[in-house]
Amino acid sequence: MAEVLTMKEILDLSAGHFNRHGLEHPRLEAELLLGHILGLERIQLYVQFDRPLEENELEQMREFIRRRARGEPLAYILGEKEFMSLPFHVDSRVLIPRPETEHLVERALQIFGPNEEPTLIDLGTGSGSIAVSLAHYLPHSRIWALDVRPDILELARDNARRNGVQDRIRFILGDLLEPVLKEGPVDGILSNPPYIPSGELEKLSPEVRWQPRLALDGGQDGLHFYPLIINQADALLKEGGYLGLETGTGQDQAVGPLLEKKGFREISIEKDYSGHKRCIWGRKS
Repeated sequence: MAEVLTMKEILDLSAGHFNRHGLEHPRLEAELLLGHILGLERIQLYVQFDRPLEENELEQMREFIRRRARGEPLAYILGEKEFMSLPFHVDSRVLIPRPETEHLVERALQIFGPNEEPTLIDLGTGSGSIAVSLAHYLPHSRIWALDVRPDILELARDNARRNGVQDRIRFILGDLLEPVLKEGPVDGILSNPPYIPSGELEKLSPEVRWQPRLALDGGQDGLHFYPLIINQADALLKEGGYLGLETGTGQDQAVGPLLEKKGFREISIEKDYSGHKRCIWGRKS
């Protein structure tokens, strides 16, 4: 006879298993996984605690538990992640959007008001989280989203369609800003480049190591991409245009002088929710 478990029993077992594997929020993750399988909000789970799970639901939950316990990120299992209060499909092709990166977008929204018509670039768009958020909250903007792989751009396009902004984002395949250097000038460039030093990648948490090395590896010192981006941005931005870059801990001390040397002014640093210096901005002279 097949095993029969109620929703409460499977949640208790899942949370205990996750706790033994050191997950930070074991009960919450168990509820999110089961809710995803059943198509229920978390609050709906609580009013159906005594409902027995069908065998196919139980087997899917077991598979999710196995995947999560071995370190696969919750967002990859669920296939989605929220960013700037918008929904995004994510999978192992792309970096999972992080709350820290929202500071980059929020600063851009302060610089460019909702009634302005800027042309903005999201360099290394990945899931499209930055590009789609800019298009959503700046309804008169024109956005160019660049990445190096066509399958990544297809995922970003899917997210643009999901959020109803596909008509205002141009998706461009190529290496850094090279494909559009002759198409400027533009008003702003935003980028969350790879900035983890190569030697530190194996020291990262299992969840982070699941994510694509292409989006993490910033070279020997983690700073490989910054001078390349800054030099190209200087050639592409209009006078008075803005460049915003996400950085790793302490990297602002190296990136700031690079901006100054290239003639950028009004250099400012944005802190993330933990108080770490996370984004650096400069304005082209």
